[in-house]
Amino acid sequence: MVQRTQPSSPARRDTTLAEVVDDSDPTYSNFGHRDEFLELLKQFLAANAQATPSPEESEAEDELLDFYLPMPGLLDPAMGDIVPPLMAALGKQLALLTDGREPDPTRFARIGRVVNWVVKVRGWNLSALSTDDIATNLDIPTHERLFSVPIPPLAVRVTLLALPLLSNPGKDGEYGALILARLFAREDALAGLPGFLRWAAAALEEGEREQEANLVASLFSFLAVLPGMAPQKELPILRTFFEDSLIPHLAGSTTSATSGLIRKLATKANGRWWVASLGAGLRDQPDADLPEGIEEVLDDLMSALGDKDTIVRYSAAKYLARIAALLPAELSDQIVSAVIGLFAGSEDDPVILTKFGTVIDPGGSAGGNGTMGLGGQETSRGEARWHGVCLAVAELARRGLLPAEAVDEVIPWVVKALTFDLRRASHSIGSNVRDAASYVLWSLSRAASPQQLKPFAELMATTLASVAVFDREVGVRRAASAAFQEGVGRSGLFPEGIDVLGKIDFFSVSIRRKAFTEAAPAAAHHTVYRKAFREHLHNITLRHWDAAMRVAGATALASLLELDPADIPDSVSRELVQVSSFDSASAHGALLALSRIAPMLDDGGKAELFDALTKVRPGALVTSNAADIVNGGCLLAAAALTSSADLSPLERFFSAATQRRETDVHDSLAALCRVMSEVQPDNCVSYVRRTMSELGAARASTRQAAALCLGSYQYRTAAEISGPLDALLAQFGKDAKADVETRRNAVQSLAQMSLQSADSVPLNALDDYTTDQRGDVGSWVRVASAKSIAQVLAGAASQPNALQLVPQELFTPAIAGIAKQAFEKLDVVREAGTEAWSVLLAADADKVWDWPGAEAMATTESGERRVRPSAEWFSAGLALLQTSIHASVAAGIVQSAGAVVHSTSERCLRPLIPWLQKHDESQFVIDIVDVLAANLASNRIAVPALTTLSRLMDAGIEPSEEEAGRMLGLAARGLTTLKSIERLQAAMRVIIRTVTAEALYLAVSDEVEPELEELLLETPWAEEGDKATAGRAVALLREMA
Repeated sequence: MVQRTQPSSPARRDTTLAEVVDDSDPTYSNFGHRDEFLELLKQFLAANAQATPSPEESEAEDELLDFYLPMPGLLDPAMGDIVPPLMAALGKQLALLTDGREPDPTRFARIGRVVNWVVKVRGWNLSALSTDDIATNLDIPTHERLFSVPIPPLAVRVTLLALPLLSNPGKDGEYGALILARLFAREDALAGLPGFLRWAAAALEEGEREQEANLVASLFSFLAVLPGMAPQKELPILRTFFEDSLIPHLAGSTTSATSGLIRKLATKANGRWWVASLGAGLRDQPDADLPEGIEEVLDDLMSALGDKDTIVRYSAAKYLARIAALLPAELSDQIVSAVIGLFAGSEDDPVILTKFGTVIDPGGSAGGNGTMGLGGQETSRGEARWHGVCLAVAELARRGLLPAEAVDEVIPWVVKALTFDLRRASHSIGSNVRDAASYVLWSLSRAASPQQLKPFAELMATTLASVAVFDREVGVRRAASAAFQEGVGRSGLFPEGIDVLGKIDFFSVSIRRKAFTEAAPAAAHHTVYRKAFREHLHNITLRHWDAAMRVAGATALASLLELDPADIPDSVSRELVQVSSFDSASAHGALLALSRIAPMLDDGGKAELFDALTKVRPGALVTSNAADIVNGGCLLAAAALTSSADLSPLERFFSAATQRRETDVHDSLAALCRVMSEVQPDNCVSYVRRTMSELGAARASTRQAAALCLGSYQYRTAAEISGPLDALLAQFGKDAKADVETRRNAVQSLAQMSLQSADSVPLNALDDYTTDQRGDVGSWVRVASAKSIAQVLAGAASQPNALQLVPQELFTPAIAGIAKQAFEKLDVVREAGTEAWSVLLAADADKVWDWPGAEAMATTESGERRVRPSAEWFSAGLALLQTSIHASVAAGIVQSAGAVVHSTSERCLRPLIPWLQKHDESQFVIDIVDVLAANLASNRIAVPALTTLSRLMDAGIEPSEEEAGRMLGLAARGLTTLKSIERLQAAMRVIIRTVTAEALYLAVSDEVEPELEELLLETPWAEEGDKATAGRAVALLREMA
């Protein structure tokens, strides 16, 4: 800010412009040199502009106004006196050029230099508005064009406030357009509409193309809102501006071609104008003349259905349906037919379908320049047209504009659209088409009559249900479920609709895994849906581009075939054909499906599937998708391998898998190696040697696969395992050059091998009942085995990959074996079983594996879980008889309940018999009979089993008629060859009458009659006695009972 100096005297007013600036200390409070500057400016402008300036004048001009650079705002009050004279002088000089006269360029540049200095000091914001008239003239150069007719002052002010907003992005421009539309819809401001449109046309012509997008969008918003509020007589002027100014200005420009919003607003404005222009009366006048241009707008809207942006397509579909609803029925039917015809593509480029109805190529569209000539065409043919057509059909259907013949024509196309899925590079397109197709069927269910839909009800129901459970995208699954629900509720035509709807509702299909494995099998209990599901899986899911979908589809197919095994041959034959397909996705899907079906077949069926590996094309194992094929081949081989199979088909898969880097391929190969060593252990020896040699291969992937596979082979002896064990340990030597993946796999394999030697061996050791002169010395082995198993499993439970180290199929038999020991007759063995159970509970093993009955043996004290004492196991542990390990528990109970030592059997039977009387005892009896049947040759097991059965029957636990017959048959088998009196006593207590009489006497000794007591004690039962004595004893017993 400047401290104002003393005004210059008149004598000094002839000084130069440079002398305006003094040497006073500035405080910048105002424009202190205003009068002096304006006077000198007047002299400057009055000077001869064509004269050549002196060097002193040029130097002085360079310093003009520089004094006020720190505070340029001080100049604002004087800008109205500075800028207009300068611009007028510059205009005069330009006029000289226009008249053909040439001023001196040097002198002429002085005026421009002064203008430039004003701009340099003040910036581009030059105008200082002091009155309304000045504001109008300066801010809106086209003031006279804008307000060519008088309108209320308030309308002028509102217009001036809203106009700047039109060039702003976002909601500013939208609300600015809304303000102006509501303003010009008023009768008192309607006269200003033509002026505004002239201003808008001039603004477009005079503006810069690169910066007009916001203004264009705002103008289209204005044209979209105003027709619904303005009088009919004003609509032609809007149409004229739209067709003669706005659209021609945008045609061929990048503004519209790159902006989906502009094309969407253009479509919206076009549609709303025609909706307002047609009105509602034309629908009931079939003979009325149609407005001029209606065909062109329909063509524009149909063209916009194929726009590359969804917002444009939906706007076109919506206004196409609205306009069709206002036209006579005959013309609207033609529109519907034309829209449906767009599904088929063009005459020269029609849609291409597979033999089962899915779209391969959506076909071409009619040529053109996009939406209303504004561009927007797809760069490559994709889902745009089909999506737009589905939206249009849905909007037409929602308004009840589809005649019966159109419904018959459109439903087959919509069913095809429900499976529309095209692969593009690393992703697919078509989810929006499938979603829109669901919208079509939803709309048809709401608008069409049941009579129209009845011929297609089953097709609609089964297709929607298939998409609801098997589509890749959750949004599509939910949309199909919603359409199915609408069809069930509106028409009541869908077969088993209510029941199926409860199984494929919104929540059931929201998670893909549950949709495939729970919702689909539940709905497939109905034959009509099961058949459709199988077709969908075979034709679409198992052929899908996404490998995860093929995996899920194979699992779902297996669950469906379990419901009706009669369908297995058909599914097998269909997938066998696909194994040799040139499409890697189809071949992979077939291999996965067959691998899931193989466990349902006998050895003959498995052999057929195993031979299918020879049909895989050699080229499929080396393509970019070879990993999936190799993985599927290994899975199928593992599932279909039999003991008589020829292993030669595995050679190329084995070699291909070791050359792949993918971990899932290595995992599948490891699983195959495990099965090979179990099913054909002798033939597997050569593969083990080969795998050991591959640990030194040059290829890293081969070493990694070998390190993983060595831990999967099942070794029969210590000699077999020593070589692979040494080879794996060598990977951690100082001289080893194994990569980190190989070392990781080697660690995992070492853990698995340790489980083979410290898990499978202890499991076998749990059945060690060796006896010698020292007694049951096998109990020492069983105790050590239970403890070691607990230690191994507890250590594995603490690892993040516990389920890989100890799969569930190993954990379950281990727990069953420990539970069996906990019920046996020796106290030391029972203590070992309870201790092992305690170790596993402390390791939270039940949180890692599925552990049946883990809590049955536990009690909580002070928030800490503890195992019950072994003395309580005979009571608390009986709950394990209701779990999946009941057979092993029953085998342990037999040893105690059938023990020779009375105290042991009594301790076991005292809680057992009431428990069996309260619960279903049949399964326990079946388990004991199964134990007897499996161990008839072992008196160690058969005698306690027979004794336990006898004691249970004494307690009133009667077997079923079937099990009684089976039990007696087993007890009597081989009597002539038995040499053990204990076995004979247990089996034939009725025949060996002495033992029977003693047992009978002990049972009735407390209240026996004297005559009966004499008969029981004095009769030589071991000899052949008379039947009369036996009959008299029986009669006395009956009287006693």
